[in-house]
Amino acid sequence: MAELVAALQKSIKLFLAEPELSRASRDLGKLCNAAAAPKLEACRITIATEGDIITARMEARRICDEMSVKSFETQKVTTVVSELARNIISYAKAGRMEIVPLTSARRIAITSVDEGPGIPHLDKVLSGQYQSRTGLGRGLMGTKRLAVVFDVTTGPGGTRVVAEIAV
Repeated sequence: MAELVAALQKSIKLFLAEPELSRASRDLGKLCNAAAAPKLEACRITIATEGDIITARMEARRICDEMSVKSFETQKVTTVVSELARNIISYAKAGRMEIVPLTSARRIAITSVDEGPGIPHLDKVLSGQYQSRTGLGRGLMGTKRLAVVFDVTTGPGGTRVVAEIAV
């Protein structure tokens, strides 16, 4: 885009005189700046059905695409989103998820919140010594390993997981 704008700015000198030339040049500069730094929006998703897990994964992939994230890192992000959304469905029945692009840090922050019963043996779960009744019980531990920032707050009123993935 920057190359196109530079070429256009050279070419308009042939067709425009002041003050139109200054105005057109300024407008082209604004166009280039707007295209160079698109504003990425955070994504908020209610998680209540299996379909919501798919929606969350698709939104994570969209954000990764908009940030030009490589496929290996995209896979990490979508895996974390999938694991956290699956935990909401399996253990709390409903909750919400937020996926936030942190462009300056080249990270994607994923926050998962539910109002379920909480995680009774969190240290055992995070150590890999726990096997759940519905699966292997490795999703939260795997999320921790993939994240550069990881925090879990849990209790009888629900669970909140924050994970930041470097991209």
